[in-house]
Formats: sequence, structure tokens, C-alpha cells
Amino acid sequence: MGEKRAYKPRRPGGGRRKSKPEYDAGKILKELMDPAVVLYDAGMSLQAIADELGLNPIKVRKLLITAGVYASDVAEKVQETFDDFRKTQDHKAAVLSTANALGLSRSSVTSYLPYKKGVYFPGTAPTDKISVGAERQRRYRAMKRWRNALTLEKK
Repeated sequence: MGEKRAYKPRRPGGGRRKSKPEYDAGKILKELMDPAVVLYDAGMSLQAIADELGLNPIKVRKLLITAGVYASDVAEKVQETFDDFRKTQDHKAAVLSTANALGLSRSSVTSYLPYKKGVYFPGTAPTDKISVGAERQRRYRAMKRWRNALTLEKK
């Protein structure tokens, strides 16, 4: 048998390169949150801010909650109840338990919770604004639709 090769240490920073090195969820969140906070502090309503920034009023409210600027009885109650359930349950179960406890829908509960991973964009958003995972999901769903269309054509 031959001799063993000498150990070659790895270089730092090795591994797979990022697919989108320019993508930064925190930066995108901050770019949306800062103008919303400024407009809210100026006394504008959620609808007026949404019209100004070209966003949905619910998304504006969620941005303001994330920034810690927006406060209402419902928002505080949802956050309080969610935090209580979150101590013993995973995120999804805590959202559902909060919805049941307060008599709200799941989407209403999530609209009163702050963003954790970054801003979620609709399917029409440009690809430079979405994460690698969201882009992968779009491609997967497009291929699924295409395959279903081919199957329907054959029938």
C-alpha cells in the first residue's frame, strides 16, 4: 500500500458560494421600515402611508409593529397571548392557539406579529428582492403548473 497523504487544512471561507450574495433581508426590511416610521411619526394614517409607499395597509402596520412604533389594544393582546403560548409551543402551534383563544383568524394573528425573517413579498415582486428559498419555490410552482398543463393537454 502507498503512503498516506499529508493533511491539507481547509481555507477559511470555503464551501458553497451564496447564490445571491447581494441579497440582505435585514437591509430590505430597514429600507421599507424607515420611511414608514417617519410618515407614521408625522401623523399619517396607515392607509395614507400605504398609498405613499405603494404597500398594503396591513403590511405597513406589520412594519410599524416590527419597528416598535405602532401600538393598539388588539396588537398588544395578540403579542401577549402569542408570547404566552410560544413558551410551550412551536411558532405555528402558538399562532393557531392565539387565533383560537382570541377568536381571530390565523392571518389576523400573524398580521399583528412583528417580522422575524424579513419582509414577505407577493409573487409579482422582482427576483432581486426575494430570498433564494422564495425564488426556488417560485420555480418549483411554475414547473408544477407547466407539468399539469401538459398532462391536461394530453387528455
